Amino acid sequence: MSRLELHQQKLSELAGIEVTGPFEDSLYRLTCIVGELLAARRVSLMLLDIAPGNKGARLKLAALFGELPEAAWKEEPATGQGIAGQVLVSGHSIRVANINRSDWKRHARHAEEQGGFLACPVTLAGRPAGVLNISLPIDRGSFSATDQANAELAALLIGRAIQVGRLNRMLDSRFAQMAFTLEGATDACSVISLSTHDPDKVAKMLARGFYREMRHCGFTPNQVIHAAGEIISELTGSLNRHKKRLGSD
Repeated sequence: MSRLELHQQKLSELAGIEVTGPFEDSLYRLTCIVGELLAARRVSLMLLDIAPGNKGARLKLAALFGELPEAAWKEEPATGQGIAGQVLVSGHSIRVANINRSDWKRHARHAEEQGGFLACPVTLAGRPAGVLNISLPIDRGSFSATDQANAELAALLIGRAIQVGRLNRMLDSRFAQMAFTLEGATDACSVISLSTHDPDKVAKMLARGFYREMRHCGFTPNQVIHAAGEIISELTGSLNRHKKRLGSD
């Protein structure tokens, strides 16, 4: 298979991917395809998340193809901080042939690594939502302008896949539909906007919907609190299992 045919195949995979199973697994599949598309040893996808302690939106590593120090999973750069944060704010991708000879050196977290890298903004419905980082090109010292164009297209397709995946899962959930109805968000535009741009608001809507439905069914406030405690316990267990699985990958 020629390099052009491989590019076309991988771009088709990105365009046609369906977000199924655990969401994190789908994100990992996306980074793997990008790594094969651009012949890179490392691809990382960072997405905006709500940081604890009222720190506002922060970038957080969501999926990784290749290797990074364990500490990378705990880093939460603010918008505008570091290379990824600046790419997110600017909305423009960058291509660097050699980090040690560029103006980006002082912002790099892995300046000791040789070779070029790419960083492309990921948008959801036209708004910044994350950054796709690609580094360590295989069998060449740096990425080309064609690689950058392919990376930008890959970032666009990843954004579309995340948006469609989130929306489909919201629409598949009867509980989510009930919560949207209780909040008066019944039209398609409001559902799409909330699920795409305000995931934290959706989480609060689901929590309120859970409380209202429990009370509607006749459960006492103490019973609701007990049920919420069971949910937190189950969530903690699931997160711990997820962390162990990440550590064993």
